[in-house]
Amino acid sequence: MKIGINARFLLQPYTGIGQYTRCLIEALAKVDFKNEYFLFTPELMDWNLPDHFHPIRVPEKAYRSASFRKAHWEHTLIPNEMAKWKVDLAHFPYPSNPWKRLPIPTIVTVHDVIPWRLSAYNTHLRSKLYHFYARLALKKANHIITVSQFSKQEIISLFGIKPKNIAVIYEAPPTPSHHLDLPELSLRRDFLLYVGGYDVRKNVPNLIKAYLKHIANHYRIDLILVGSKDRGLESYVTDAYCERVGGHFPVRAKGSVIFTPPLTNNELTALYKQASMLVHASYYEGFNFPLVEAMSHGLPIVAADIPVNHEVTGGAALFVDPLSIDSIGVGIHQLLNDKALKQKLSRDGLQKSKEYRWEKTAQETLEVYNLFA
Repeated sequence: MKIGINARFLLQPYTGIGQYTRCLIEALAKVDFKNEYFLFTPELMDWNLPDHFHPIRVPEKAYRSASFRKAHWEHTLIPNEMAKWKVDLAHFPYPSNPWKRLPIPTIVTVHDVIPWRLSAYNTHLRSKLYHFYARLALKKANHIITVSQFSKQEIISLFGIKPKNIAVIYEAPPTPSHHLDLPELSLRRDFLLYVGGYDVRKNVPNLIKAYLKHIANHYRIDLILVGSKDRGLESYVTDAYCERVGGHFPVRAKGSVIFTPPLTNNELTALYKQASMLVHASYYEGFNFPLVEAMSHGLPIVAADIPVNHEVTGGAALFVDPLSIDSIGVGIHQLLNDKALKQKLSRDGLQKSKEYRWEKTAQETLEVYNLFA
């Protein structure tokens, strides 16, 4: 069977979809020696893959609008190339299958339904149009892969897709090299770690407020935030230290808030290995990948009390109310002071993380492909 994959996000390796695409293809190369794979990207990459994996360059057309170039590439150029190479099955690792049904079986991976569930992520007309047509396209897919039972139920609720046409296949942490480089962040003391974005649902302001109110003036421990820099949040922290947020926070604190740029997998692994705990107060996730990464390193977790976090961790976390600054702060305080609980969460999380392996993800994905062989 010839399998075509929209591999566009291989060119953005540090995005969630980029990591998923890369890790899935690498794992498929280890478990599948029967099928041929055609990987369609706007630009070719220097990548060592077996002979039955064929990178195919499909250049974008030179339209002025980046969003139009992307849409034209996904909905016109890719179907044409798949027809040219006579692929038997198409896999889109994110909702990008053409609005017009393809003449071959189509599989789409849906990582979350955030643009459809949360109105704050769908405010502009262009975004509304894109997600309107993406909803129509999803209904034309032959099968959907999603990353949690929670997301499966959301897809059923929002799109009316039959449960039998949705497969839940968990993702896994990337495998780092043996050489780990600790980022140059002037790590002078212990630290709490946050990994993720700064968009609204990530709830980072509440996390920072909880840290400044309950932790920074009582413990010599920093809060490191890993992700794209957010000048608004940096200004917010400065204001907080200057007692401009209700007068609750001291000017002189024992701990500091440290922002980092996006890190390589090896740099991030080094932080996971040295952190005191992962703190994650996001109130909506489709899977919550940082929790899986933290568990794989035996790092205890303070996480928002939302259904998907219970599913992903199997209960191996201390859960807090993400809308309550005091609940977040008290949870961090509790874990800092309860050595037995830290050890239990570390042990239970490490055991749970063994369920997340890319070879398993690839094998289960291959089973979905074989439904249409």
